[in-house]
Amino acid sequence: MTDLRPIEPHGDTGLPRSYLPLGRTVRLLRAQIEAATGASLTFRSPGPPALWSAAADGKAVLRVAPGPLLSPYDSPDSGLSSLRLSYAGRPVGGEPPSPDFGDLLRARGLAGSNRFAGSLPDGAADPFLSQTRPALALIDPQTAASGAALQTFLTRLLAENPGTRFVAAGPDGCPRNGTPTDPRLTVIADPADPWLLFPLAAHIHVARWDAACEPALAGFETHCPDPAAGPRPADAAAFLALRYGIGVHGFDPWTRRPIPLADAVERVAWLRDRFLGNDRRVVLVGVSGWKRAALDVFATGPAGPPLHTMIADEAVALARSQDGRVQAWATRCPEQLPRLCAEAGLPFARIEDGFLRSVGLGASLEPGASIVVDDLGIYYDPRVESRLARTLKEAEFPPGLTARAAALRESIVARRLSKYNVGLEGVGEDWPTDRRIVLVPGQVEDDASVLTGSPKVRGNLALLQAARARNPDAFLLYKPHPDVEAGFRPGAIPEEEVRPLADRVVGGLSIVDLLDRCHHVETMTSLAGFEALIRGLSVAVHGRPFYAGWGLTEDLAPGADRGRTLSLDALVAGALILYPLYLDPVAMKPCTPEQLLDRLSEARAAAPPSRLALGAVRHATMRLRYALINPVIRRLRARRGVRSESGR
Repeated sequence: MTDLRPIEPHGDTGLPRSYLPLGRTVRLLRAQIEAATGASLTFRSPGPPALWSAAADGKAVLRVAPGPLLSPYDSPDSGLSSLRLSYAGRPVGGEPPSPDFGDLLRARGLAGSNRFAGSLPDGAADPFLSQTRPALALIDPQTAASGAALQTFLTRLLAENPGTRFVAAGPDGCPRNGTPTDPRLTVIADPADPWLLFPLAAHIHVARWDAACEPALAGFETHCPDPAAGPRPADAAAFLALRYGIGVHGFDPWTRRPIPLADAVERVAWLRDRFLGNDRRVVLVGVSGWKRAALDVFATGPAGPPLHTMIADEAVALARSQDGRVQAWATRCPEQLPRLCAEAGLPFARIEDGFLRSVGLGASLEPGASIVVDDLGIYYDPRVESRLARTLKEAEFPPGLTARAAALRESIVARRLSKYNVGLEGVGEDWPTDRRIVLVPGQVEDDASVLTGSPKVRGNLALLQAARARNPDAFLLYKPHPDVEAGFRPGAIPEEEVRPLADRVVGGLSIVDLLDRCHHVETMTSLAGFEALIRGLSVAVHGRPFYAGWGLTEDLAPGADRGRTLSLDALVAGALILYPLYLDPVAMKPCTPEQLLDRLSEARAAAPPSRLALGAVRHATMRLRYALINPVIRRLRARRGVRSESGR
């Protein structure tokens, strides 16, 4: 038998201090391997090879394999939640699992890559409904990945049990290619939750004893036909140690830092639950190519990654064929698409950027790290109640949620973050200290939030005039919208018209720095009003943005009252916790808003301060795109029935 005593990664144990990282997968996982072994992976110093291989032999090789605990979003590119390491056939590092680790696994119901649905695939339970129940050939991920191992395992089972029917299934599915052709064998190719299969089977068989850990934790006896697998472990604790013990290392799925396996279980369970939220195949409509990498993560689920189209009829046909759902980018939604989905009985929702987005502008093709998926309307259009508006109107906000919102709000303010996180720092040295300072944030004038949500004041010049009339003695600051300032979108005001109204034009300056120096904000529907609220400023609203009408703003547009008063932290809870979805833009995995704050802080610190977080060459290229290419694209969209209320 293999000696299962661990090789400790530190101290004089004979473990090499460096390895040669052979193969792309090992190089992608370099940081995790180095953290687990305490050794370096480098070509600069001689050392034995490090290989991506599950084989355990006595050769002087560091073998790296996926661990038994993986999230549905894990890959070598994005990081793995656990690794199994061995050197010269012996486990490297790791610790025996804690006594309560089995209870934690059982409670969370994790297995394999956790890409299976919350229920068994269609027809998967049918073979178990006969009078004589079949046995389960539990296909673990390692066996599923090896055609030879799978063939050997199933052939032996069928030969040694001539009167038994088998169902071959597992958490990562069972490949049909290479399985024996036998009427007694039913293969479930799609990933299946093994915890749901265990109670259906007459007996459970595994290819290796470590694969019997989950059935042992569930209290089911398991058989292994391979004599080379060694003796059966004595009890559930021994099964657990064999699968999750020495040689296995846990990692944070987002940062890739080493963490205890119990903590990794909780993080993997969170990601699994997020994955299960996409319970039907998603068809995405109107999503530009540069947005798709992020949107694909948001929309991937047990039925697979999303399908993309730009055409309403094709979207409906795809969704019907997949028993799926349709989600359309709100400003690029074909006019007839909601009606077609309703007629076909398909779930439909609109997508838009969230309120904590990126370091850089969406108009400059900087991908966003948060979205909202709204099955009622969309937050910027008050003509139809949005999911956010209904949540804010009807939801309960328990103390735990508002406390989390307060901490999130305080962290955003302390980290000096905003939606786009662009602009230069250092403002206001020559501003007066004895006058009220009022900020007027300009907007893109063909933006849908202005066109649909600001019924009286619908342009930047009109806003500036209204703000001056309401604040005749104030020191008035006018900040052009970054997209307008960059020349991408309409809304510029001629200098001779701005000069009599504004004391300063503060284009290119950080919105956070400006809010630090202001006392009051006058806006149509700009998110700057919400960012001012969370920083304790007074806000007058000439339109009907999502944050108006709850008793927190001075509402100047007709019909703004919502019929309910909210605390600031209830508003933050609805807008930043309950409504959006978040993506870690480095790990490319769903995350919490708190985790995204870390990434935004890191990205902003790494980027030199600039007016638009956009280089001169890219700026010129984007201006050319908006001037020449986008009008052609809009005409093509119009032919497909996409008549956007936004100029994007």
